[in-house]
Order: sequence, then C-alpha cells, then structure tokens
Amino acid sequence: MEFDFGALASAVIQVLLVGLLLGAGIPLIYALGIRTYESRRPGSTVLSVVLMSFCVLLAVAGILVIIFGDAIFGG
Repeated sequence: MEFDFGALASAVIQVLLVGLLLGAGIPLIYALGIRTYESRRPGSTVLSVVLMSFCVLLAVAGILVIIFGDAIFGG
C-alpha cells in the first residue's frame, strides 16, 4: 500500500483555501460592507447591501454544512 503525497497535498491546499476564505474572507467582506455604507457615495448603499447579503449567505451556508454535512457529503 503506497502513500499518495499528491492527494495529501491537494487536500491540504483545499483545506487552507477554505479556511482562508471563511476565516479571513468573511470578516474582510463585512468590513468592506460597513466602510462602503459609511462612505455616503452614490451607489454605496447598494454595494453595501450586496456585501452584507453575501456575508449572511456564507454564514448560513456554513451553518447548513455543520448541521447537514453528513447528508451533503455522504460521510
């Protein structure tokens, strides 16, 4: 039985990317949404709502994965 370093490297990269997206990405998007809302420029309210909605969508998706992860991924 051989150990597949390629599969291990691929899995590590995927976990790091998802961790980066969820760990640093959501707070970054939230901060941009708040900053955009406070700028009072034309169109900033719409962009702010889009960014905040994306944060809420990511949070709900994370909760659904936690609750229904076995059913989704067949684990």
